[in-house]
Amino acid sequence: MLVPEILLVIRKRGNIRVLRQALEAHKLTCVEVSSKEALEGLLEKPLCPDLALVDVSGFGESIKSMCELLQQKEIPFIVLSAKGELSLSNQALYHGAASILEKPIIKPLLLKLIRRMVHAGAC
Repeated sequence: MLVPEILLVIRKRGNIRVLRQALEAHKLTCVEVSSKEALEGLLEKPLCPDLALVDVSGFGESIKSMCELLQQKEIPFIVLSAKGELSLSNQALYHGAASILEKPIIKPLLLKLIRRMVHAGAC
């Protein structure tokens, strides 16, 4: 079985580092983008990631179009959200998010959700 590739759509470098370490410790491969332009560039490539983790923090209203891009490419995605970002999280859910996890992220829960989505063939 191929190692699933997880796309991290995250603006804050520290959050990228923490999630990357947690995922790679569980034999998941990560690729990251921190802007809409970088996401567009990545999605132009023929091989797409199996699943995306989208942290809405720091993206503002551009999160809507980023979610739409993922949905157009049929890449399932999970939204990571702080308590004060309910509006952005709801927009992401409306635009195709499979699930929303509130920060601070419970890593075992995130890993279980990722494995379930990958195993179920959602990716």
